[in-house]
Formats: sequence, C-alpha cells, structure tokens
Amino acid sequence: MNDSLSPAQSSAHEPKDHSPNGLGGPPIHYPDYPPAPAPQEIRILAPPVQFRRFGNAAALGLITFGICTVQQSMMTAGMSVGYGHGTRAMTAQSIAVAGVAQFAAGLWQIANGDTFEGAAFTSFGASWFAKGLAQVPGIGVLEYQATETPELARKQNGIVGLAWGIWVGILLAGNVKSHIANIILFGTLNLQIDFECAGTWTGDKRITKAGAWFGFFCGLSAMYNAAAILLNEENFWFNLPVGNWYNPQIIEEEERTV
Repeated sequence: MNDSLSPAQSSAHEPKDHSPNGLGGPPIHYPDYPPAPAPQEIRILAPPVQFRRFGNAAALGLITFGICTVQQSMMTAGMSVGYGHGTRAMTAQSIAVAGVAQFAAGLWQIANGDTFEGAAFTSFGASWFAKGLAQVPGIGVLEYQATETPELARKQNGIVGLAWGIWVGILLAGNVKSHIANIILFGTLNLQIDFECAGTWTGDKRITKAGAWFGFFCGLSAMYNAAAILLNEENFWFNLPVGNWYNPQIIEEEERTV
C-alpha cells in the first residue's frame, strides 16, 4: 500500500507562510480591531422653510374651492336646474375636488409655514368631504335624515351653518390687512354662509337663494385669486391686480424676498 501523498495533498498539509513576501521571516501579527459600533437611529430633520422645495399650494386650494362653490351655488340658486335640484351631481366633486384636493393643499401650506391658509384649506376641505360623504347612499346619513322631521333637520343644518359662519368671520378678520381680492373672497363667503344659515333656519327660500348668489361671486373671486398666483410676468403678459391697499411697498418687498 502506497502511503505517499500527492503534491497537492502534501502542499495542503504544509504550514502556511504569513511572512510579508511569502519567503519566510517573522510572522505578521494583525492588530485586534475594536468591534463594530451598534447601529444608531437615523433622524431626518425637516429643512428650514426657506430651503424647502414645496410650491405654492394656495392656487390648488383656491381653484378647487372656487370651482365647486360656483357649481353648488348655481344649483342652490336655481340658475339652471331649479331650486334644490342637481345637488347630488356634486357628490363626487365634493369628495375628490373640494374635499381631498383642497385638504391636501392645506397640508402643503402648513409645510410651507403658512398657518392661515393651511387652517382655511384643511378645514374647508374636510367640510366639503363631509358634505359629499353625506350624499352617498348606504353610509347611513341619508337613511338617518329620512327619519327626521323637516323642521328638526332644518334647525340642525342652521346650527351647523352658524358655527361655520363664526369661523369664516375669524378668517375675514385675519385678512383685513391683506389685498382687496382676498377681502372680497372672504367677505362674500361670510355673506353666503350667513344668508344660507338664516334661510335654512327660518325656512325662507328667498334668503337661501340670496346666499347662493353671494356664494357664486365668492367662487368667482376664489378662481381669480388662483389665477393671480398662476399668471405672472414669467408666463403671462402682466401680473393680475389684486389691490395691495394696506401697505403696497412693504408687501412687494416681502414678495421679492420670498
């Protein structure tokens, strides 16, 4: 029996040479490295407002609010389909356009550091979403309202309108130093909600129709404010006038700084 090993087997049993050049010499002693540090939590901090790359979402909030307000007011005033008819056609737009899109615009404005517009858009977006959701069959709102007396439902809707009238009054007070186009927007919105609240509470259709006409002009003013943001000297022939009446020089300097 041949006990000799092949060259490959014999080389496998030979001690490994750890010298620097593999030609013999003192072995290399590798240092004992410290253990790897434990993974730490990575915190992502939001950059300051002036370094964020969010666009101005006010145009989105204004145009979604304006489009749906014009349509709803035309139906409420009976301009084309008669008083009280056609409001079910607004269900999808109330949820998606004036609801979700306007609510998202409010969140973007809060991220941009604009608390006023963020509060206005998110609150009205949630209101429009609830208004559209209430018209969806099967949720239970329509079935619950069917069991109420007309007088009770009228007074409940009047209470809701009263609360929103107070909120819009606060928003109007926060715009007294703004430009005239914004004041017209919130002024007509305040009149719309107040008249519709009074008409709903008293059951007088004439007062409700008057509020709808104020809402029609409110929606148009919202669309104009959105156009004033989107159309400027960079993509249009001129800037749309908005009427900076309080202190035009300071407002223009702030806009140039932004």
